[in-house]
Amino acid sequence: MDVAEQAVQYGDLMHAVRMLRRLWQMDSVPRSAAVRRMPFAATPSAVEALVMRPDTEVTGRGQRRVTVADIELLDAHTDLYGRTDARHGGGQFRSVFAAFLAAHAVPLLEGGFNNVRGRLLYGSVADAVLALASMAYDDQLPGLAQRYDLQAMRLAQAIGDRGRLARGCIHQARLAAMRGDGREVLTHTRSAAIAATGGPALVRAYVAVTEARAWAYNDDGAQCRSAVERARAAFDKAGRGSDPRWLKWLDRPELEGQAAWALVMAGLVDEGEQALKVAMGLPPERTRDSVELLITGAELARLRGDRAGWEESLAMAKLAAQHLKSRRLARRLEDAAEGSPLRAF
Repeated sequence: MDVAEQAVQYGDLMHAVRMLRRLWQMDSVPRSAAVRRMPFAATPSAVEALVMRPDTEVTGRGQRRVTVADIELLDAHTDLYGRTDARHGGGQFRSVFAAFLAAHAVPLLEGGFNNVRGRLLYGSVADAVLALASMAYDDQLPGLAQRYDLQAMRLAQAIGDRGRLARGCIHQARLAAMRGDGREVLTHTRSAAIAATGGPALVRAYVAVTEARAWAYNDDGAQCRSAVERARAAFDKAGRGSDPRWLKWLDRPELEGQAAWALVMAGLVDEGEQALKVAMGLPPERTRDSVELLITGAELARLRGDRAGWEESLAMAKLAAQHLKSRRLARRLEDAAEGSPLRAF
């Protein structure tokens, strides 16, 4: 079976499980040649996930009984590797996480569980897969990231989780930006907005700030500013309801950091500077995000014609990034050093 071809097809739930088993097996091999040569594929699957109804039944009939402890262990590992990824980059530990999922998650997906536990299991697996997709994106492997994203979206669609679907659409927008396709970036972010309609405030904030980035990517400052305002308004309402655990990393500094990138890229320098000041309160262990902020600061200085400020921010970014394993960030630093405008999403 050609996994690279099969994994971009939007099949039934068991198809997604089969694809994940194969992808995890392949990705558990460090520096796998098969993984690195996966091409990016044009596919309507993301739209299909958005419009299809949830599956009527998500039970498992395997012999192994899936327990709450099994799912908690999966969640704990996803949290662990998410924090590790934020501190060290996605190029170091993705294969280890994939190997864990091949060993632990596959037996669960093939095990026995009722509808209630099935919803919990598929949601937890979707979170783990989206975390792997982010690591692949950070490692400049768009083909692998796309295939992970699509399987996660199929799991989210199966259980009717619109928030996780929105997250998948946001991931698709990032991949479209890697290819320089501004129209596709907007299409995927608008799909995320549709998926998040009526959802938790924190999800709507995440979607709106991504939409701001998409408008900035398409050089529309007015729409960018409007989306930033919506993101902040939604974030101010967060915490009063059931915000999803997979989005607990979205705090005020993270939101303002993404807003700063969008505003600076849209040429709204003063507003971008104010957002960047708030974003600098980011926890120090989020090394990669801190480097992103310093790159935004360098771009801000470049737009102001502040050569000394540009050099200082860039030097600090390079110093902070010296132990990171992120091909994407290394590319951003190279572009910034050449004085190129921000284009990476």
